[in-house]
Amino acid sequence: MSFDENYQVTSNFSELTHDFLSSHLISPTPVNYSVIYLYISNENELLTAAIDKKLQQTGLITTDFIADLFKRYVSFTQQVENSILSPFEETLNKTLEQISKQVSNEVKAAKSLQKLDKVLTNTAHHKSLEQIVGYLFSTINNTKAQHQALSQELSTTHQEIKLLKDKLAFSRQEALVDSLTGLLNRRGCDDKLQALNFADTHSSLAIDIDHFKKINDDFGHFVGDKVIQRIAKTIKSHVGEQDLAVRFGGEEFLVVMTNKSIPEAKRVAENIRISISKMKLIQKETNTPLPPISVSIGIAQSDNTPDWKSLFEQADNALYKAKNSGRNRCICA
Repeated sequence: MSFDENYQVTSNFSELTHDFLSSHLISPTPVNYSVIYLYISNENELLTAAIDKKLQQTGLITTDFIADLFKRYVSFTQQVENSILSPFEETLNKTLEQISKQVSNEVKAAKSLQKLDKVLTNTAHHKSLEQIVGYLFSTINNTKAQHQALSQELSTTHQEIKLLKDKLAFSRQEALVDSLTGLLNRRGCDDKLQALNFADTHSSLAIDIDHFKKINDDFGHFVGDKVIQRIAKTIKSHVGEQDLAVRFGGEEFLVVMTNKSIPEAKRVAENIRISISKMKLIQKETNTPLPPISVSIGIAQSDNTPDWKSLFEQADNALYKAKNSGRNRCICA
């Protein structure tokens, strides 16, 4: 699609988006605009279906409803960036370039007319020409001021687009991280694994806190969360920057040790296990010492497995062997 065609399509969708927002008394903020633009352009089927259903039920769209749609269907994807922001930003940049050229030409024309005006001012026989030049000079200055104001307005819009892109990038990153520990969550793990070549040698640690339910029962979930945070911090401190530390759910953790074989993985696993077993934790409110904390760890290597899922299953099976053989130990698959 040519620039002119792309501009026309974007403009049409944009106009319909503004009409929709106006009819529902919704301000055209970047989030509101993005959601309704996707609806108008039918870029996201689930989002479109949700808005159609809402319109059928109540006939009313609210900002809270749009914010929820943005969170559910937009913020974790590249769709707004690919479908709206990038084309719109490209169009905006070209428009700003054109305005900049016009302003530059107007400045040059104004300077030329200014020089001519001075010449005519000193010549008594050219009063009529002097008036024409003055009118042209005034018109060009007015046009230049309008173009400069438009350029400023478009530059502000450009900044708003950049802020929204940053917000979307942050949302996507936030969606990959466990909020309690700061480790990757399952989605984040899957995302990072795509960048790794499974054909290389990798190892996996499946880690589970021993008797964690008793900690929650005796001290409450707030203390239980603090224990999970401390263990996550310990795990993170023992793995390399290229390794993936993941909170897999509840009191379960997963570590993917990239380009590392079983011997190195077992050494790291033992260091993690020993460091955790040495932790001395106290409940601050009552000054009550917590019982010793320990973890069981299963270790597996990728060489004899067809995919990541099989590798994690092997590590998990080794973890259960560690649990069943007394806990607080590391066992290799």
